[in-house]
Amino acid sequence: MGFIEAVYTIGKEFSSKTDEITDYLAIPVRTDGSKEIRIYLKVSNYSTLKLQSEKENTIIPLKIEGVSKIDEADFFADSKDEQYKKLRYLYKEPPGSNTDWRYSPVLRISKPKSTREKNREVLLNGSKSYISKIEKMIQDFEDLGFFEKGSVQKIINDLSNNDFVDRFLECYSDPKASYLIVFGIEDDGQFLYPGEVKLFQQYFLKKLNEELNKKNVSKKGGVCDYCGKESDILLNFDMIFPFATFDKVNFLPAINKNFSNKVYKYCKDCFKTFSNAKTYIDYNFVDQSIINNIQIWIIPEFFTTDTNILDDAFNDLKNYFWSDQYTKEKDLLDYITDPDYDVDKPYTAVFHFLFLEQNQAQLVIHQMIEDVPLTRIQKLHQIWEETVQLLAKKKDTQLSAALKHIYRTLRHLVLKEDSEEKVMRTLTMEIIGKILSGERVETKTIKQNFVARIPKLMNDKVQNDYFHLTLNDFLLLIEFLNNYNKSWRYSL
Repeated sequence: MGFIEAVYTIGKEFSSKTDEITDYLAIPVRTDGSKEIRIYLKVSNYSTLKLQSEKENTIIPLKIEGVSKIDEADFFADSKDEQYKKLRYLYKEPPGSNTDWRYSPVLRISKPKSTREKNREVLLNGSKSYISKIEKMIQDFEDLGFFEKGSVQKIINDLSNNDFVDRFLECYSDPKASYLIVFGIEDDGQFLYPGEVKLFQQYFLKKLNEELNKKNVSKKGGVCDYCGKESDILLNFDMIFPFATFDKVNFLPAINKNFSNKVYKYCKDCFKTFSNAKTYIDYNFVDQSIINNIQIWIIPEFFTTDTNILDDAFNDLKNYFWSDQYTKEKDLLDYITDPDYDVDKPYTAVFHFLFLEQNQAQLVIHQMIEDVPLTRIQKLHQIWEETVQLLAKKKDTQLSAALKHIYRTLRHLVLKEDSEEKVMRTLTMEIIGKILSGERVETKTIKQNFVARIPKLMNDKVQNDYFHLTLNDFLLLIEFLNNYNKSWRYSL
């Protein structure tokens, strides 16, 4: 349960203190250089809607006359503040990949194709075109009475106009950028984002409540398995974590598949906290740079009886996330193994590591290592640093470099791309899992694996040119693992 406790604490510590809706929201893109295509809607009755008080919940449908303008903006141009971004876009992932509606009029789209004509094809033609997806998305606003009847057709007619198509394609042109399509309201020439329009907030809450009621697993209510409070709505953990599903026994489901309650049931308040935690983890605590196609979640947990000290511990992380260190891609592992981190801090820190692989809409768990003390992580860094100083002084001495070195070295042994790459990836995770757990690493099998491949590596036209580098990397890996085993007094 350490992992779940740690996730919940993150949700609490990073929750919004000012807005009730924020913790349900996510940030639609994560990478610098992401762009948005803004579509300005002409709304004839918006001046009347602005007179509504904040407390008034009457839904007055927008009288949309069409599209007035399309332009482009950098997603991170004005602010990187997460709370600000979440409220601005009202974005939340739809409940399924085949869902036509969205929680707000924001659509994530693929990176542009290589030519303008290909992008035109993707925009206009076929059932999976962007125009078709837009039409299905905004149709729900009209069907539920948030847009006046006929609004969707006016918007689609304008977006299909040659001038608007050309303008869209001008904006949608950077093949390296991720893109969003964002609908907003034009107000005196300014673009109002979904979060700045009360009607879109009302739509979001309506869809959220509908989804929670639909996923309610206890029609009579009951007790939340996490907080112990009575609740009329109880939800399963798969609404937060796609790997917490009924067909697996790998995460919180019961060991006995015949049990009726296979997954933790939790209340609406806990759902909000865990939702916020998942968003923050995705944005800050995931490392995808170490092993190809593998996400490594690095979840901190701090132990102290003083809530102020706990807040300070998380504030240190917040400050790091918004510092130059983080924007310059200094990994979280390297931050927590920095000599200046955790110096004379009045708390105990452990970390939970989760190795996951994206498989379409689901996440597959490869392994979970809970309760890794910060002292062990720092010791691993020290062992790698001493090994590098002895054998390869030009190598990076950061701990993240050590883990990357394990994967890269084993990856160089791959001769048959698909099958062997998966084997080496699995072996990498096993090795990293053992050193994080403080277990002995058996190096004999690794050496035998390497020796058996030497003839093929030396005769391979591609591999032969840099075999000496592969050999040096392998020797460094073995020395690191031997030094690790010695430090824990394991026999070699």
